Amino acid sequence: MNEMFNQRRKAWYSQNIKYLRYVFNDHFVLFLMILFGAIVVQYVNFLQNHQLNIFGKVILIIFATGLSQVFGRLATFVEPADKVFLLVKELEVRKYLLSCLVRSLFFPALISGIIVLIVAPLLEFSVYLLILWFVLLVLVKAGWLGQKLRKMQMNNNLDWSSLIALEQSRKTATLRFFALFTNVKGLKSRSHRRKYLDFLLPKTKRTYEYLFTRGFLRSGDYLGLTLRLLTLAVLTMIFVSSGIVAIILVSLFNYLLIFQLISLREFFDYQLLTRIYPLKKTAKNGGLRAVLFRVMLFVTLIELIVGLIFLRPIWFVVVILLVDFILTKFYVRMRLKNKK
Repeated sequence: MNEMFNQRRKAWYSQNIKYLRYVFNDHFVLFLMILFGAIVVQYVNFLQNHQLNIFGKVILIIFATGLSQVFGRLATFVEPADKVFLLVKELEVRKYLLSCLVRSLFFPALISGIIVLIVAPLLEFSVYLLILWFVLLVLVKAGWLGQKLRKMQMNNNLDWSSLIALEQSRKTATLRFFALFTNVKGLKSRSHRRKYLDFLLPKTKRTYEYLFTRGFLRSGDYLGLTLRLLTLAVLTMIFVSSGIVAIILVSLFNYLLIFQLISLREFFDYQLLTRIYPLKKTAKNGGLRAVLFRVMLFVTLIELIVGLIFLRPIWFVVVILLVDFILTKFYVRMRLKNKK
């Protein structure tokens, strides 16, 4: 039993390590180093000038506590076939699930420790209070995961459907993160018509432009990703006080958006009829560029409006516009150049 689940765990970690090579590429690592340096400088300046009162410290503790509970999910590595083949070994599976609970606390404990260390200079607590706070954070997370696990073992029977759904949801969330940087195998997606967006479908005779637009509007992955990253960019411009840090973060979100939307090119490859279309080889890339231009035009307009209101000095907005132009005009062409 344990050996089987250990093999699954090793296979999952091995797969994640392969994807991490694409996540932390040279350009992204350089970007993270610049971002980390900018954040450290801003944080040091904040430490030297802040005037937090007791109320402010309480709000900070509540925020840090809530943030620490977001990270980390129960990892069981249960698969759909287990509800049939492991049904006769429920007792052994229950013992295994307890060990999963302990393993699932390692990552949340690491995040909690990092958060405690970051906010420690602001709180000015003693070492013993910080250690006690860290232990409480881990215990709260353990209680939350334990409660979730207990609900799946009501009436001395395992709720296999909920257990499998929970594990599939955890893996899908991880794969969606990797999908921001590269194409991911095994990531399931669903399409919905969304009649209220039909007016956005172009009245054009260019086949791929129409297909890619329809795929973008009706796929939860692409439309949802665009809205999420745009929301993060807007919130960054509103709440990040440092203009330089805001520019870096907004540029990152726009880069991730373009990077992921380029995979629209393969969205209809499973349709065999598209292979017999009497179209030029360049039609596919041309249609995708037209769709990406419209999407980025919408994103840029929203960022322009928000930037003019919240970003100071105003030339920060010009930098964001320039980055969007470079990504749309040159980066997309470079990525599509060798794809035929």
